[in-house]
Amino acid sequence: MLFYKRKKIKFKRLKCVLLSIVLVIVLIIVFCEQQLAEFKCEYIRIQAEIISVNSVCEAVNSSIRSFNYNYDDLAKIQYSKDGKVQAITTDSFKINELKADIMLSVQQEIAKIYDVEIDIPLGAFTDITVLSNYGPMINVSFNLTGSFSSEIVSTFESAGINQTIHHIRLILTSKIMTTSLDYSGNMTFSTDFEIAQNIIVGATPEYNGNWYKSV
Repeated sequence: MLFYKRKKIKFKRLKCVLLSIVLVIVLIIVFCEQQLAEFKCEYIRIQAEIISVNSVCEAVNSSIRSFNYNYDDLAKIQYSKDGKVQAITTDSFKINELKADIMLSVQQEIAKIYDVEIDIPLGAFTDITVLSNYGPMINVSFNLTGSFSSEIVSTFESAGINQTIHHIRLILTSKIMTTSLDYSGNMTFSTDFEIAQNIIVGATPEYNGNWYKSV
């Protein structure tokens, strides 16, 4: 009789332990679901921005490297008979060719990463820094699409007494749309790329071109 009572007590204890374990698992799942709902959108936004910026920069730099234009290919300095700088003229054909290639490269690069999958460690949902990179990975997928506009600008920057730096830059504005099953968002960012530059000795010359901006 005593044996059966002890066995019954052990069974109740085991049952309580099992129920406690199940309850803890359920609470963890509920906690993770709540944290995921709040955290996933921000995580996707950050990752989408990183991926987009990296892809845009890689595409632009690849185009600039492939053309390998230097300053003399894009702009010509005109001097007077006494050696003074009179004006700067630009090669519109080469500039437009480079700009068109960059736009095409950026669009193709973003198209390559239309479908994105990232893994988020479970510890990231705890908001505890030391645990943020630990735990099983949760897979999250989203899509990226974008539209782009570019502008070639020419700037003159003072570089000391009687010296001016002439910069030729590309400013690319990207509008990226991110979508997933339970998230959608838009971001806009601009990136500035140096295409060529040259130091001009003398007063700032007259500039012949339709893309001038002073700094």
